[in-house]
Amino acid sequence: MDKWNVARIGDIAEVKGGKRLPKGTTLEARNNGAPYIRITDWADGAIDAKNMMYVPEAAQPVISRYRIHEDDIFISIVGTIGLTARIGADLDGSFLTENAAKITVTNKIMSSTFLRYALMSSAGQNEIHSLAVGSTQPKLALHRIRDIKVPCPSREVQVAISDVLGALDEKIATNTSISRSADQLAGHLFDQAASSVPTIPMSKVLTPILGGTPARANPNFWNGERLWASAKDITGSPFAVLIDSEEKITTQAIERTKAKPLPAGSVILTARGTVGAVARLAVPSSFNQSCYGFIPNELPPGLLYFSILRAAQRAKSLAHGSVFDTITMRTFDHLLMPDFGEARVSIESQIAPLLDLVTTKVLENASLAAIRDALLPQLMSGKLRVTEAEALIETVL
Repeated sequence: MDKWNVARIGDIAEVKGGKRLPKGTTLEARNNGAPYIRITDWADGAIDAKNMMYVPEAAQPVISRYRIHEDDIFISIVGTIGLTARIGADLDGSFLTENAAKITVTNKIMSSTFLRYALMSSAGQNEIHSLAVGSTQPKLALHRIRDIKVPCPSREVQVAISDVLGALDEKIATNTSISRSADQLAGHLFDQAASSVPTIPMSKVLTPILGGTPARANPNFWNGERLWASAKDITGSPFAVLIDSEEKITTQAIERTKAKPLPAGSVILTARGTVGAVARLAVPSSFNQSCYGFIPNELPPGLLYFSILRAAQRAKSLAHGSVFDTITMRTFDHLLMPDFGEARVSIESQIAPLLDLVTTKVLENASLAAIRDALLPQLMSGKLRVTEAEALIETVL
């Protein structure tokens, strides 16, 4: 095991916070060249522009000093703290939320890419969370970030480690790009087909299934190996593909409670709290009572997913800021979906391969991320040499 030097972030980098938007400012969905990076834009270790919002021109001069640039490190500091990402050229000059900070490396002894991986590691995350204050809404002060200590091997070693881990991240980024294109094309094909057919109330076609929560007082029901999805899992699913859940239940819970799993291909819709989020199951999963589930039968999986997704999107759009805080069984009498009739088979044949590709790439990314996260602490501690890690990842790339 190599013995490495240690560096304090405040000695090798500048740490600055983001800026709250001026009072009365409303972010815009249109791309006007001034992205506003929020914590919700973080996904799988990177900033995802999928739902990016933009600062209107009138507000930009007021917050012009609070930008984040290429090679800076984004770090969340309020609520969900410790999420990190390296800023790429595409987001150079973006504005940064006050709930995050930027770390700009100023000393050549440290690589910004290596520093980001150091903060991602279990040791880095442990230190970040140990420095946070507050339990309900954790906060990480800027001066605390400056006090974080990170390993500082030679630049040669830093670059070598970053290249190894970066190869996995590049593959993840490629898969994400493929998933995005396939998902968008599938949606376009659905919308094109739906535009020429009549609509019908969802309640005439679908049978919503309400989820359930096993009694938490019974230890025999929890910490098992069976998925049990909450609204948080639904909203956090990459490309709306649910492959895992934060909490797990036991087979006994499934057998003795209402928390029955739905098969892969089923669709989950959040009905309370965060309303209208949709995900499709890549694997069987139970879910809680704040969600409805739908099993594909006469309506195949791809059409089922997009029918529910588009209905939820329309409902939220028509609300225009009014109350849309719950979905009940009666709601499905008013949510409309396309009535494809006999055409559903041919339309599904176009959509299904694209959604299958998305699912494949999401599952592959989860595997690649698990390998990266397993290698990360070993490389950062010097317990695993770069050549050993390279040999391992050659088998998966």
